[in-house]
Amino acid sequence: MKIDFNSLVILNAVVESGSVSVAAQRLSISPSSVTYAINKLRRVTDNPIFTRSKTGVKPTTLAHELNTRYKKTVHMINEGLGIDSEDNQSDVSKTITISTYTYVELWISQMTLKKESIINNGILNFLTHPSTNDERLMKLRNREVDIDIGAQLPNDPSIVSYRLFSSAFKVMVSKNHSTIKDSLSIKDWSANKHVTWNRINSETSSMMGDAQIIEEMLDRETHITSDSSLNMMMMCAHSDSLMLIPEYFCCCIDEILPVKFFDIPFPNSMESSLYVHAHTTSLKDSVVEGFLNVIRHYNC
Repeated sequence: MKIDFNSLVILNAVVESGSVSVAAQRLSISPSSVTYAINKLRRVTDNPIFTRSKTGVKPTTLAHELNTRYKKTVHMINEGLGIDSEDNQSDVSKTITISTYTYVELWISQMTLKKESIINNGILNFLTHPSTNDERLMKLRNREVDIDIGAQLPNDPSIVSYRLFSSAFKVMVSKNHSTIKDSLSIKDWSANKHVTWNRINSETSSMMGDAQIIEEMLDRETHITSDSSLNMMMMCAHSDSLMLIPEYFCCCIDEILPVKFFDIPFPNSMESSLYVHAHTTSLKDSVVEGFLNVIRHYNC
């Protein structure tokens, strides 16, 4: 079975409107005809085309890819016939959908400001990072995301993975801290309150084997925890709270927040690793491949 052009016309209408009923109205066809065309595409590709959302339907990465190819085809036809179109572009932008932590979003966003060619006419679309590995794998398998950046995932034959960064942790402290100035002692660690990012908290706990490390980590006074790493960084930067942060992102955070970093004031072997995961099909896209090559070798 092959993809027919009419199904792509309908796909484009749904992607642009975000609604089956609105797309049907625009095309002067019934909603059932729209649904039939989308289901036909799903059967041909053997992958989801849209997912349900509160506001309508949400296109998967595959839907964006098919829509991009449709728009390029229409552009070439119009160009060959000498027909001008307000949508004509020499190269239609590719949307790169990324699922990751908020502080990684910040790092990548900063990177694109410094090096615009990182996305080569692409558009970065960040999604909320799922809380479980099963959800992360499902989104990659279904091509709802192009790239997942986070903790290591279990092996999957359809997913390519590699380690992006690995480093020790640092203690982040506000430059305006009332008592901590040029050094951080074990007394400072114990006397001050801590803010924690839940992902880091669970990650470090699995790496602690020494009794002293466990005692020091568990006995610290934590007064705020959050699933948002960026919220905790902002809290730390503007209070006397301390926060653990992977060393590989210190230079990124130092550029935008009034903070300083110190070694953890007791012997430890805690380490943080960040992994990139992508569907094998996504890696065939030159824009996605180019983006991954840049972030893999980028130094802030």
